[in-house]
Amino acid sequence: MNITIHPKPLTGSVSVVSSKSLSHRYLIAAALAKGTSTIDNVLDSLDISATQKALKSFGIAFDQNQVIGGKWAYDGKVIDCDESGSTLRFMIPLALLSNEKVTFDGKGRLPERTLEVYFNMMDHKQLHYKRFGEHNLPLEVQGPLRGGYYFLRGDISSQFLSGFLFALPLVAKDSVIEVLTPLESKGYVGLTLGVLKQFGIHVIEADQFYYIRGGQSYNPQNLIVEADYSQAAFWMVASLIGKQINLFNLNPISKQGDAKILDIIKEMEGEILYDEMEKMYQITPGKTYGTTIDLSQIPDLGPILMVLAALSEYKTTFLNASRLRIKESDRLEAMVQTLTKFGVQITVEDDTVTIIGQQTLKGNQTFDAYNDHRIAMAIAIAAIRADGPVTIIGAESVNKSYPDFFKVYEALGGDIHES
Repeated sequence: MNITIHPKPLTGSVSVVSSKSLSHRYLIAAALAKGTSTIDNVLDSLDISATQKALKSFGIAFDQNQVIGGKWAYDGKVIDCDESGSTLRFMIPLALLSNEKVTFDGKGRLPERTLEVYFNMMDHKQLHYKRFGEHNLPLEVQGPLRGGYYFLRGDISSQFLSGFLFALPLVAKDSVIEVLTPLESKGYVGLTLGVLKQFGIHVIEADQFYYIRGGQSYNPQNLIVEADYSQAAFWMVASLIGKQINLFNLNPISKQGDAKILDIIKEMEGEILYDEMEKMYQITPGKTYGTTIDLSQIPDLGPILMVLAALSEYKTTFLNASRLRIKESDRLEAMVQTLTKFGVQITVEDDTVTIIGQQTLKGNQTFDAYNDHRIAMAIAIAAIRADGPVTIIGAESVNKSYPDFFKVYEALGGDIHES
């Protein structure tokens, strides 16, 4: 799907979509519990659908907002993770709970995304895995996973650690995980630990070690998925560079790592207030100013923060930006190409990105979304300040995490034409 946006400021109110990260985690924890859990406000997106289908492969049933868990018997069919890295990386350790050979596959860039952390661990633990092509998928794995000492790198993706944290409480013996390098995206591990605690699983965290008692059980829960700060960030930036937008449903004391967007906006001298009575964030349009932003813990915010930097006064420096290269697309290269085309001065040196801000962006151009939902949404927000129409090729990529993004965009006054 191609869409053309005619630049207009957006304004109004948004009920922020539910958290993709928490939707994945709640569904998995509920699936591992013996009994029925009720999980309300689960995100309706392709990534979450991939996790639900993967769980169904192990005998888990879904009835509207109910998750009927605890069966855990593989049906022998190939598990298609679509393009969801979270689904694949969370499910591999869970598949190793079985003695059967389990096969995973996926689409888009997923077969090329790294699984080396798991391969190293399976080699160490003498667990079976087999790749059937030149990439990592299709992939066959076989357990049984056992307790003991586990080690992994923390500077590639926190999803590997979360995957083991879900699975190891269910094995018979105790386990300890040592993270050998500084843990990036630590906020996502915090989310996992919080969900485990809600479902009755106890993990002790001490420095780079995680101590996990074996033989634990997940308990069914009734929970509501909170709204997503990583998606809210797009509307926050849209407000800062356009007109006022009010955001509802966000938890002001959320443990989501991407809630860091609030601090970054304030560091850039943007005005954002939380109305306790109305339960909403109010973002006031106005000038923002360049700063230094460390992306090591918040890589998903990278694309939209680069748009904000491009429209802020002076220079913004992004540190630890290389992790953007191993997402659904090479997001670092995608944003370099996108912003350069918009006429922005952007330079990359090793792990550091520098952007010089300006008032407007060059329109009357066509942009590639790189089959990446966050790139598509970042371009759409940037279009607000373009000096002519902006066409996005592959805009349907938003279905991965936010299928209603362009409907909301139009509801806020956006002028969109589909072609």
